[in-house]
Amino acid sequence: MSRSEARLTSAYERAQFELVNELIARIHAQPPDFFEFLVIDLLLSMGYGGRRRDLAQRLGRTGDGGVDGLVAQDELGLDLIYIQAKRLKPGSVVSVSDVRDFAGSLDARHAAKGAFFTTSHFSNSAIDFCGQVSRRVVLVDGCRLAELMMRHNIGVKVKESFQIKRLDQDYFTPASMKRMQEIISASIQARR
Repeated sequence: MSRSEARLTSAYERAQFELVNELIARIHAQPPDFFEFLVIDLLLSMGYGGRRRDLAQRLGRTGDGGVDGLVAQDELGLDLIYIQAKRLKPGSVVSVSDVRDFAGSLDARHAAKGAFFTTSHFSNSAIDFCGQVSRRVVLVDGCRLAELMMRHNIGVKVKESFQIKRLDQDYFTPASMKRMQEIISASIQARR
């Protein structure tokens, strides 16, 4: 990698890092229920529910039983993914008891899968717990959430797109020269 490519890569990574922080800050500036809608929108954009809004539902409200929403895994709605969305203050940690409560909510619904989203991060014990439960529970922290939002263009737009060109060493070989001569000769013969 050349020095100029390294500088561009470094600038790109810095811009991505700043955008992650901007996204999390903007999520915190929205009303509390916005986060639940955002998570459902993200999952639909990722292809869950066949991108059909009628195969996703926000449930989050008082007495929701620890589940904020659900989305069909596929367009046919054969399997459901239950969602927990916790918008926590920066520096907060989702505890193992929060994740355990969500897993219990999945058990109560006889659900096979759940995804727990947060704007902060998960405690190590919460992460360890997910490896021990019979239900499949995926944890998505604030950084991964923002990365998924950027990848699926949720809350972001492409401002600029750059192509970095590199010298094609194969073009400057004798074999390449021979191919070009053959193509040109064939083109001349075709005109005759």
